[in-house]
Amino acid sequence: MVASAVPSKKGLMIRRIVAYVLGLFFIALGVSLSVKSNLGITPVNSVPYIISLLSGLDQGLMTVIAYSFFVLFQIALLRKEFQPRSFLQVLIAILFGYFLSLCNRLLVFPSPEIYPLRLGMMALSVVVISLGILLYLVPVLIPQPAEGLCLAIEKKSGWKYHNIKIGFDCSMVALAALMCFLATGKVYGIREGTLIAMIGVGMVLGVFLKLFKPRLYEFCFGPADNETRPAEPADGDMRTPPE
Repeated sequence: MVASAVPSKKGLMIRRIVAYVLGLFFIALGVSLSVKSNLGITPVNSVPYIISLLSGLDQGLMTVIAYSFFVLFQIALLRKEFQPRSFLQVLIAILFGYFLSLCNRLLVFPSPEIYPLRLGMMALSVVVISLGILLYLVPVLIPQPAEGLCLAIEKKSGWKYHNIKIGFDCSMVALAALMCFLATGKVYGIREGTLIAMIGVGMVLGVFLKLFKPRLYEFCFGPADNETRPAEPADGDMRTPPE
């Protein structure tokens, strides 16, 4: 048998971009499913979702605006250390916002009234988001703005990334709940599903990394004997560091 040729550097980059964009789409689809479950939104998207509910404006548009502020916060933190390529995070925010608006339009069915079905939809959301994160992480391209902000805080503070991520998620949920309570006297969009997403995504992603990361890494960077292939990141490294 003749060994299959290793794809060119350009071909591998195209593969990485395809996997990355697919990952963004699946994350957006998972977020839309969590909204449809009516059991609570994912932590990172809680603030733009609440602003969307209160203002009546499109959730995707509010997400783009919120994510753009995350980039501004990075600039304020890093100043001269902020890399020009990091401005691409704004384009990523726009693409993700578009996917989110698209998925919200595609999921035209009403939210289930039976609680077990809603719980099942939330569980499906966790699986889809985890799949999206896997596809988004492995290509090692541009971090999403929220992740970029956590990386900036890590760089300036020296704190552990996972502690920063937990604090960031909790802060987003608390801010969303406070905004909603001050505006309506009640809290919407923050329920048990939010906690399920906080815990479940990391657990499911860990399983996906063990099962699928080697093959996906080979798809994006070539076979293990490819001399230009970078070393695989550890399974516990959930970040997307710059190249």
